Amino acid sequence: MRIPVLAMFGAIAAPMLFAATAYQNQIGFLTNGVKQMTVLEADGKDVVFKDANGETVLTVKAPEAKLWEPAEEKASLVDFSEIKTPGVYQAYIGDEKIGHPINIADNAYEEVTKGALKFYYFQRCSFALDKEYAGEYARAAGHLDTAIRYHSSTGKAALDADGNMLTFNGAKGWYDAGDYGKYIVNSGISTYTLLQLYQHNKAYFDTLTWNIPESKNDVPDILDEIRWNLEWMLTMQDEDGGVFHKLTTKSFAGMVLPEKATSARFAIGKSVTATWDFVGVLALASEIYKPFDAEFAEKCVKAATRAHDWALMNPYAFYEQPSDVGTGTYSDGNAVDEQIWGAAELYRVTKNEAILKSFQQYRINKNRQRLPGWATVYGLAAFTVATNPDVFPAEDVDSSKALIMNLADDYLKEMDNGYGLAVSSNDLFWGSNAVVGNKAMLLLHAYYLTKKDEYLNAAVSIVDYIFGRNPLDLSYMTGYGINTPHNPHHRPSQGDDIDEPVPGMIVGGANKSADDAAIKKYIKENSITATAKKYVDNIGSYSSNEVAINWNAPIAYALGSIQAIAATGKVYDISTKPLAEYEVTAIPSAAKLNAMPTAGFRKVVRNNKVQIERTTKTGEKLFFNLKGKRIK
Repeated sequence: MRIPVLAMFGAIAAPMLFAATAYQNQIGFLTNGVKQMTVLEADGKDVVFKDANGETVLTVKAPEAKLWEPAEEKASLVDFSEIKTPGVYQAYIGDEKIGHPINIADNAYEEVTKGALKFYYFQRCSFALDKEYAGEYARAAGHLDTAIRYHSSTGKAALDADGNMLTFNGAKGWYDAGDYGKYIVNSGISTYTLLQLYQHNKAYFDTLTWNIPESKNDVPDILDEIRWNLEWMLTMQDEDGGVFHKLTTKSFAGMVLPEKATSARFAIGKSVTATWDFVGVLALASEIYKPFDAEFAEKCVKAATRAHDWALMNPYAFYEQPSDVGTGTYSDGNAVDEQIWGAAELYRVTKNEAILKSFQQYRINKNRQRLPGWATVYGLAAFTVATNPDVFPAEDVDSSKALIMNLADDYLKEMDNGYGLAVSSNDLFWGSNAVVGNKAMLLLHAYYLTKKDEYLNAAVSIVDYIFGRNPLDLSYMTGYGINTPHNPHHRPSQGDDIDEPVPGMIVGGANKSADDAAIKKYIKENSITATAKKYVDNIGSYSSNEVAINWNAPIAYALGSIQAIAATGKVYDISTKPLAEYEVTAIPSAAKLNAMPTAGFRKVVRNNKVQIERTTKTGEKLFFNLKGKRIK
């Protein structure tokens, strides 16, 4: 049975087929939270809000319309936050209804939070989805992944001395996106974001359930789901401590269900970026899981420590896509940000001075203001350091706080537009909904640091954008909202015989680059020029309508955190001490590190500067500065 949008919308959504002249969050608004909608052609007009009985409860004069450049249109931002009684309302201009029914409730975000998190259950690899938990989306187990081969790019032999194929057990984990690959780099930021969602909102998530097979045990559902992926990540660590970059077939499968995608699967590559990502995730996991399973937590911190050691000794082991592999690359020629983040998390739970040196080898620079993303995790390190002021040196804490607050204040300045959004055209590229979701995550960290409502309200406005306050009048999550995507680029949804897609998936969103044939055709046929309208609900539009675990994660973080704050009245306390501390000793000495340069690399003097020369397998020479940045 398909998960419902919201029960109270069931009877009233059907008649709303007129073209919207107002855009709003189609899921609803928290009772005591900020409430806004964007209204077109309403300057100076009275916007009247009526309750379910038709009684007027509030009248607001629409302010002067302002341009929101990504939509290429002016609009008025109407605030109706004064309505603080739960119920269903409708906005009018004169006798005409505008927008959709307005749901106001204490738990307005709760069901959609569950939906965003249950997406990960639907993405489980090596696992049959039973009807009891998956409803009509039940499916057989695909990709058991118990005998994964080693691609030559891993540096591992494919056969043993007797000519038998060497394999390892790479079971569990989440499918990365609309395809069936599993990628450590993207898995890293996704898993970490969900771990932070729990870390910052324990009281709320300790009791929240959403009907997964583990729901009846004594562990919070969110941690049971995350552990499914952590256990796969642990399988990707080689004996030497390094981490394989990805587990995929050599090319993408067709639009079929998992059990019908039967091509051989390989561990491909081993990279320093994947390894540092692994360090950060497993270090945080070692803290969070200790109260529930101390043995598993210890396993996580030991794995993180071994990965830390390998990454230090292999600083330029960047991933190169093999010529016979066509799946996602997640390649990155700079591991500085990954090192800062991974070492910060490991130091936080170990207090080991050698790991502190790994963290401080490259200092956090408050002027390097970059939003977190899979390729740029600098901001994740800032989150950790800023919210642990009693753990890290004061100068690092100050720089991290400044980085967060400078970005957050820039976002507040962006909001002076008719949509009231901290979203610009520069944000609307491939996976734009993850970009704006990460903006919401950063704004929430600014709120933890300052307790100023303006940052919380700015995060709420981004949630509003995702769920309908946009010029498409679209909730970007499948199955939740009045107008939702029906044709995502998602193999399980296209491979089954069910009309509606798997619910709870955030699609990529507006994309100014318009990279695929489906969206190019749509834009041309409809003469679309506005960046925020460059989206099409088409299976073939992988650049605007695919799904991915790292796109759902920041939206789940924003939804869950805002709902948790409303439900519990508690805001994450940055003076909270880590739940676990571990003693580690297996850290390579500086002498050992200097004596073990990565094969294929050497220091050279070039253009009067010391650089790193890397010779590829084909004999090509590549050059990097001492921080790992590629030099042309």
